[in-house]
This record gives sequence, C-alpha cells and structure tokens, in this order.
Amino acid sequence: MRKANDRALAGRAAAGQEAALAELYDRYADMLYAFVTQLIRDPRTEADDIWQETWLAAIRSLPAYDSRKSGFFTWLCGIARHKAADSRRSVARRPSEPLSSVSDDRSLSLMDRSPLPESVLESNAVRAAVIEALADLPPGYRRMLVARYADGASVREAAEMEGKSYKAAESCLERARRAFRRALNKKMGEAHAE
Repeated sequence: MRKANDRALAGRAAAGQEAALAELYDRYADMLYAFVTQLIRDPRTEADDIWQETWLAAIRSLPAYDSRKSGFFTWLCGIARHKAADSRRSVARRPSEPLSSVSDDRSLSLMDRSPLPESVLESNAVRAAVIEALADLPPGYRRMLVARYADGASVREAAEMEGKSYKAAESCLERARRAFRRALNKKMGEAHAE
C-alpha cells in the first residue's frame, strides 16, 4: 500500500504538485537524514549538506524515478550514497584526520538510530537485530562492513580509509563478516524467543 502511495505521490510531485512533494518530504526526511549520518565517517563532511544535496537531486530527478525498479526511499538512499561518495572524493583531496579521532560512541549512536533501506529490511525486528549486531562488533569490523556494504566502497578503498594493506583489509573484512553473521544469528534467535 505504501509503495503504491509513494508511486502516486512521486508522479504528482514530478508533475509539479507541491503538496505531493511536501508529503514525500514529511514521510522520508528524518529517515533519510538518519541514513546519511550513517554514511558519514569523516568529521569534516557535513551530513546536512549531503542530505540537502540528496533532496535537491531527487527533486530534479523525480521525472526519471521508476517505481518498478525500487521503492522511493531506496531510490533516495541511492542518491544519498552517490552524494556521500562525491563528498568523500572531495574530502580525500584535503589533509585527512585519522579515523581514531572519531569516537566510537559517536559512530555507535549514529548506527543505533539509523534505519536501513526498506527493500533490504522489511520488518522492525530484523532491522533492530541488524543494528544491534553491528553495534556489538568491534569498531574496526563495524567500520569495514559499513564502508564496504553500506557505502559501496571497494576493498581497496576500505583499506585506504582504515590505513591497512589490501590483504589486511581483505582478512579483516572476512573476519568482520563472520563476526557479524554470528552476532546477527544470536540477535535473531533472541528476537524469535521473545
């Protein structure tokens, strides 16, 4: 029902109906901001800027939105990923600040509130289990998984972000996947027991 409603709203918004655009904005603004904050690891990058650029790009691209390919929120998240990647490339040109300066508490608190795309996680129980499983991982594992799978970074890019060699990053990523799988299985078992 919501996807059909989103499809209709997106069509009306593309046709210039401001009320439809306002309803989409009201529905997804907070969720998108939480998603964007999850993408940002560099304190020099402003989540507000990426969030705003995402909305502007989405408004310009509304006529091209195809609801048969993805849900509206998933489409927004795709735009946000591209904007975050653009921002990372521009930040990479500036002198870098070590990841160790970003507190683990800050990254953990951002993850705890961040919804993931609805096409990937359909139920609140699964979403909560994934977020809790990520939160339980050591910070290095969590950063590698988020960089690789949420941000779409290559293994080489993730290695550079963490200051690791390619082989060390591959190894770390494999251990992180195993640890995440164990943590998620445990969380899902606890969710089913309730």
